[in-house]
Amino acid sequence: MAAQATTEQRNWFTAAGLISIAVTVAAMLVFALNQPLGPGMLGDLEIYKGAISYGLSGQPLYDWVYLHPTVHGLGFTYPPFAALVLSWLVPVDLGVAKVIWTLLTFAVAIACINLLVRSGLAAKAEPGEPPSLAVQVAWTAGLAIPFMFTYPFLHNLVVGQVSLFVIALALFDHQLPRRWQGVLVGLAAAIKLTPLVFVPYFLITRQWRQAAVASGTFAGATLLAFVVLPQASIVYWTEKLWQTGRVGRTDSTVSKSLLSFLTRLMGDATATKVAWLVLAVAVTVVAFWWARRSYQEGDLLSATLMVGALSVAVSPISWPHHQLWLILVGCWWALQPGRLPKALAAILLVIFVSYPAFDDYPSVSGLLAVGVELPTLAVLLLFGFGPKPAWPPAGRMQP
Repeated sequence: MAAQATTEQRNWFTAAGLISIAVTVAAMLVFALNQPLGPGMLGDLEIYKGAISYGLSGQPLYDWVYLHPTVHGLGFTYPPFAALVLSWLVPVDLGVAKVIWTLLTFAVAIACINLLVRSGLAAKAEPGEPPSLAVQVAWTAGLAIPFMFTYPFLHNLVVGQVSLFVIALALFDHQLPRRWQGVLVGLAAAIKLTPLVFVPYFLITRQWRQAAVASGTFAGATLLAFVVLPQASIVYWTEKLWQTGRVGRTDSTVSKSLLSFLTRLMGDATATKVAWLVLAVAVTVVAFWWARRSYQEGDLLSATLMVGALSVAVSPISWPHHQLWLILVGCWWALQPGRLPKALAAILLVIFVSYPAFDDYPSVSGLLAVGVELPTLAVLLLFGFGPKPAWPPAGRMQP
């Protein structure tokens, strides 16, 4: 008993130390965020608040334009249901809204990491001996430290993005009771369309109920938005959805999609789009194969992470905050037994912590050009090794 108590005390001491470091890092980031270091701090949040206020006042939601001394011309690009979900921002003071948003960002990031930790440690635990709470807390805080230094999280934090919340909805969907699984994916897709990639995953894995629930939830949320914001809904689904230029330039070095990578490499030509379609089909097949295998092994979390990574790769434009899926995979790899997963996790974290800057480079060369493309190519690393890499290949478990 004494040895167990001593071990537990050491675990809590380690957890307390890692929590202290994580809280200090978070405080430093918030302090830096509130300094006048550059334009557009929490700019996306200002866009949400401004555009939704404009739309709910009877004006065209998608005509509102963000005006800033150096960052301007941006508007609301999400489906109208997202405006309903974010309408709580309208009556709230902008400063208060930024505080709430920032705190929620950290809280949701910790929740996502903790889900990975609980699942990863439970898989390695001996039967009847679940990992202690102290060990879970220590792992969660320990992974949160490098997580907060990665470019995708910093980008999400700096601009005040909704991406992390959408990712969390899809990530936690399989945690719901079976009858409700698919609801969170449907809501996430109604806010931001990319989670629709989970519907074919449900179909491929014969999760018929989840596919129907996700599709029904998406349709219901979209219909609700049509009732409340009919004009905005018509404009979005018939016009704005197809204007991809409103989201950003495909050749922007900030975009980390495979299409953007090929556009920067080959130019904006028909051959580029053909090459992208071929590559997109290839990575889709690989990702769904991995996801189906993980699902058959009873590992719904690994399957979810792989499908989420697929959404980053095949989306025409993927901003850095979309790549939070990849950072979560890196955390998941770090929790797996063996040297290979941990080495791959270290590679991912090094890539995303050492990314050169937040800016868009009109022309780059040398090492900077290589560095700009590494985050894009990192998604191919995920598809190559899968959600739970092992060497030699691990034996398959029965579902």
